Amino acid sequence: MSVEISNGATITGFVEDEEAFNSWAKKCLVALDEDNDNVLSYVEMMKEFDCDSHGLDLEEFKSVIKGIMLAVADELRLSPLRMIPEDNGFLQKAIEWESTKLLP
Repeated sequence: MSVEISNGATITGFVEDEEAFNSWAKKCLVALDEDNDNVLSYVEMMKEFDCDSHGLDLEEFKSVIKGIMLAVADELRLSPLRMIPEDNGFLQKAIEWESTKLLP
C-alpha cells in the first residue's frame, strides 16, 4: 500500500486512452461476472446502473464506469490529492497509466 498524489487530469488521461481504459474495463467486467456470461446481471451489479434492463455488457459497463471516472476527475480538477488507492482500483490503474507516460 502506497500513498500517491494525483489529480483529475490523471483520471481524464487514463479514460481518454481508449486502449488502456478498454483493457482495464474488460478485466473489471470479467472479475465481476460471476457466471461468466459476459454480462453483469442484477445480482452482479446494482440495478440502477443497468442501461437496458438485461444486465450490463462490456460496452454498457465501459460507459457507466467512464461516466463515474470523469465525474470524479471533474470534481478533483487540477487540485492535488494525496490518497491511498485501492489495489487494482480505477484510481490505482490511472496512476499506473500516468507513470508509464512520464518515463522516457
